[in-house]
Amino acid sequence: MNFNNLESIFSSLLDPALNEFQAWALQNPEEGLSKTLMPLISFVEGLVANEPTYLDTKRRALGANFCCAGQVVMGEFASVEAALTSPQARTWRLGTSILDAHQAPNLEGGGRNVFLLSLSDEEAGKAISDHAAFRACLQTYLLNVATVDRQRDPIARRLLDQLAADYATMPHDAGGAFFTDDQRGWMGFLVRYLHYVMFGINPDDRDAITLLTDLHYTRLSPLHYLAEIGKLLESLNLLGHQDLPDLIERAATIYEQSPALANFVENNPDYNGMSRRELAKLMTAIMGIAALQGPLHLGYTAMGFRPLPAYENQQTDTIDITQQWDALDLTDRAAVQGFLLECARLWAPVSASHRVATEPFTATVAGIERTFPAGTKILIPMSLGLLDQGFWGATTYEFDPQRENLCPYHMGFHSVGDRHAGRICPGKEVALEMLIDVLITLGQVRRH
Repeated sequence: MNFNNLESIFSSLLDPALNEFQAWALQNPEEGLSKTLMPLISFVEGLVANEPTYLDTKRRALGANFCCAGQVVMGEFASVEAALTSPQARTWRLGTSILDAHQAPNLEGGGRNVFLLSLSDEEAGKAISDHAAFRACLQTYLLNVATVDRQRDPIARRLLDQLAADYATMPHDAGGAFFTDDQRGWMGFLVRYLHYVMFGINPDDRDAITLLTDLHYTRLSPLHYLAEIGKLLESLNLLGHQDLPDLIERAATIYEQSPALANFVENNPDYNGMSRRELAKLMTAIMGIAALQGPLHLGYTAMGFRPLPAYENQQTDTIDITQQWDALDLTDRAAVQGFLLECARLWAPVSASHRVATEPFTATVAGIERTFPAGTKILIPMSLGLLDQGFWGATTYEFDPQRENLCPYHMGFHSVGDRHAGRICPGKEVALEMLIDVLITLGQVRRH
């Protein structure tokens, strides 16, 4: 599928008509035409809208609020801020894309839903929602003091040193093998480092690392969870997806038997009775969709693997990120973090999230005031909040790692700085500390 051609079609020919139809269909979800066409629009435009410039282009054409991929997009900074700091009802969406509930971890085997991205924050009749309980379980066992200690120990340092050696010996310019080889370089490091830091899995355990690399990077496990795409890949055995269900089970067993879960307590009411196997199955999706993708793509941007997006009427794609990296004071971790956050502002690794309206609401969409019913899907476009000129000012599309309010108002981790309503990326600190260490280590290689 040529996303650039599809984006051009939607942007130049269908924007007004597509928006108007979706607005009508979302206001009238029970109409036959809505039921017939909206699933197709949601699927196709949902894929196209993953292109980093797409939502920005739509906002320029239609205004801050518009309809896209079967959702109402509320794109003003204040709207995004309010959504990120309020409880969220959820359904089967990954940003603009539709997820397949039948492929979800644990559900595919007939168990209960443990997939955090699709669980709502509040559930009637429960003292604590499954989302809050399962997230707390994840944090207790996988993001704790032991995690921090492993991130600072000699094994983590050895992995950073190996990454430096790979950087010195592998092509690392735009599109270089350092970034594209899934066994060595950037991807090889991420699989070994994150599985060691989070699970305590031995990075020299060749069998475990080979399987986890094969699942998450070689066979592109995130595609397994996308509606229609996952089943199509499996039925045609594209990218080896016919074996993916078995690989997921084997990966779950590796996680289940990892040092981090060695002392797991079953039937804990604080975690709504989440079992060790349920946590392991959840992590097969979380590692593939989030933990091994967010840092991968932010690293791609920060280390110059690809240019920044070519936003309409801007010069962002001409910015030389490696020149900015080379100018950093590598002894100043705060400065390196600012550099990373500015990279993530101009190209958010996770561009959008979603919520479901729990009651009717009225909003001005594409210049017209409209009322939508409860159950309407609403996109939370973090990328638009990060590029809102009303908040960031005239230099929004320029690169400034010392930008005022960059840290306290950054939306790149499903939060506004550190403010959130229970859905901030749980691995934010681990990811940032790792990426800071990587940029310092490889920055030193570049200078010597």
